Amino acid sequence: MSTSDQIWVLVCCALVFLMQVGFMCVEAGITRTKNNISVALKNIADFSLSFLLFWIVGYGLMFGASGWGLLGLGGLAPVATEPEALVHFLFQAVFAGTAATIISGAVAERCSFHGYLILTALTAGFIYPVFGHWAWATDAQGEAAGWLAALGFRDFAGSGVVHAVGGSVALAAVIIIGPRDGRFLETGSARRFNGSDLPMTMLGVFLLWLGWFGFNSGSALGFDERVPTILFNTFAGGSAGVLGGIALSWYVTGRPNVFFAMNGGLGGLVAVTAGCDVLSPSQAILTGAVASALVLAGDRLLERFRIDDVVGAVPVHMFCGLWGLVAVSIFGTGLATLPSQLIGAAVLLLWAFAGSFAVIWLLDRLMPLRVSHHVETIGLNIGEHNANTDLNELFEVMQRQARDRDLSIRVPQSPFTEIGQIGIFYNSVMYELERSFKRMEQQSNALQGALGQHQALLQSVLPKSVAERMNDGETQIVDQFADATVVFIDLVDFTILSAQQTPQESVNLLKTLFGEYDKVIERFGLEKIKTIGDCYMFVSGVPTPTPDHCAAAVEAAIEIEFATRQVSQTIGRNFKVRIGIHSGPLIAGVVGDLRFVYDLWGSTVNTASRIEEAAVPGKITVSEAVIDRVGPDFVYQRQGRVRLRSIGPMILYSIEGRRKSVRRQDASEAEV
Repeated sequence: MSTSDQIWVLVCCALVFLMQVGFMCVEAGITRTKNNISVALKNIADFSLSFLLFWIVGYGLMFGASGWGLLGLGGLAPVATEPEALVHFLFQAVFAGTAATIISGAVAERCSFHGYLILTALTAGFIYPVFGHWAWATDAQGEAAGWLAALGFRDFAGSGVVHAVGGSVALAAVIIIGPRDGRFLETGSARRFNGSDLPMTMLGVFLLWLGWFGFNSGSALGFDERVPTILFNTFAGGSAGVLGGIALSWYVTGRPNVFFAMNGGLGGLVAVTAGCDVLSPSQAILTGAVASALVLAGDRLLERFRIDDVVGAVPVHMFCGLWGLVAVSIFGTGLATLPSQLIGAAVLLLWAFAGSFAVIWLLDRLMPLRVSHHVETIGLNIGEHNANTDLNELFEVMQRQARDRDLSIRVPQSPFTEIGQIGIFYNSVMYELERSFKRMEQQSNALQGALGQHQALLQSVLPKSVAERMNDGETQIVDQFADATVVFIDLVDFTILSAQQTPQESVNLLKTLFGEYDKVIERFGLEKIKTIGDCYMFVSGVPTPTPDHCAAAVEAAIEIEFATRQVSQTIGRNFKVRIGIHSGPLIAGVVGDLRFVYDLWGSTVNTASRIEEAAVPGKITVSEAVIDRVGPDFVYQRQGRVRLRSIGPMILYSIEGRRKSVRRQDASEAEV
């Protein structure tokens, strides 16, 4: 290798190293803010670990003197003083880092830091160099030494050796670790989470594309007549992949999709890598276009099998990498070489996917690779690295304000960051709100002192409109409603919990939970009827009929279930509620002479109570009548036919989430 060739390879080495920056930008931008610092740390850690492991173990396994075409016998930590040998090692080391980094984006947001380092060590130290020896190792005369290469297997720059190997390990890892919480609903539908910064993700794609020029052209190991063709085909494959991703997503979804545009481009680059030195321009374009289709189809296939790949690493690197191996024969070297390419692809899957799956499965049993549910909920930035952010500090203060109801608490503020500027305005609003609440409190106290005891008592136990009717002289209030919605909520196993703590603690817990429920009820303008022990009952559409009473009740129930989980996290206990909802006609009125009570009667009330008894803890269980009224607005799942006590069999459903939100009302609107 001449000096000029060494300089060229070192420049290409720097470009391939730049791909680490691209991977980091892609992954940090496409993950949620609470996890993007963790992703960045994993990217710099995996390259550092893979570089040292490749020097200590991997390089010898991959390029040492071949033992029967199976393993390199180069020893540990080879010391090379010749410039040519050092250049070759450095170029191959950044390739090893690329193979390992592919895994990071796939397992993001739920793989522990120690677990990811284990995956990196396994890939860079053993899986990648062993397969690399089979495909790329040569003897002293430059002849193929690996057994796959001896069969005629060809992979110029690593569609299979680097990308499909990394993608295969990633597939094994995401299957074993499992999907992120909330990624797949029980109904079977998939949900995508919003990334923290998609423009940064697209910047990462451009950086990867730039690095690919070094990845492909540097594989010539010198600046020769092949380099211009390699560079052109790299451009062509990536461009065709981008446009193919845009066109296909536009056709399938009705809109050009950012995710498939960027991954289509990356898939095209991966696919063209194996044959970029022998493909014609039109063949490179066709190879990239087919890769974009594989990206979209692969993404849909993974979702169908509930496999959660955050960045789409498996379709991009594994599927398109395997396609690139086949495309070499179809378009480049001729169909006579297809059997050796197919054998290489099959061996790759057996080694990199099946082999790594067995090892990762065993490692996960010995040392779980996934973070705890709590860490995944609060984010890996805080949970694993204690890396706080301005946004997280803002959320913490807002949560304290909501929990303690202390409007005097202020958020950190700074004129030099976006969140800091938000903090300045937020504090100004909170200051005015605090003053307003103080004035309202003073006015309320003065008003309470002026009101008569009878009127104050009525308004504390009855709906305002009903109290006003009684103050106006009505002695018997009984109203019939053609359609309303009744909701019963019951704390699961609260009796057992009460036996384990003091009465004061039990009362305080109920006060906290029911206080949160009351806030939700007020926001939606609904009516709380009563609490019986650990049971909470409210109604929608009474005493004032409303056309959207059922939707408001269901959405309020969703927020109550969420508020229960928030209180559980705050106090460190895992509470669950049973929620039952039914709609239909009912009667409402005031009973009692000594103590007034506003109550409900009718089969609708009884049915809602029985549905709550039969509900699954942690689920919002509703009748078919509720689904008939609000089905299009919510995601729901059929639970089946359930026999209700004193009622008989009934088909029940569970509400899984919203499709659109009903209009909320504050207390003043509800009273109008």
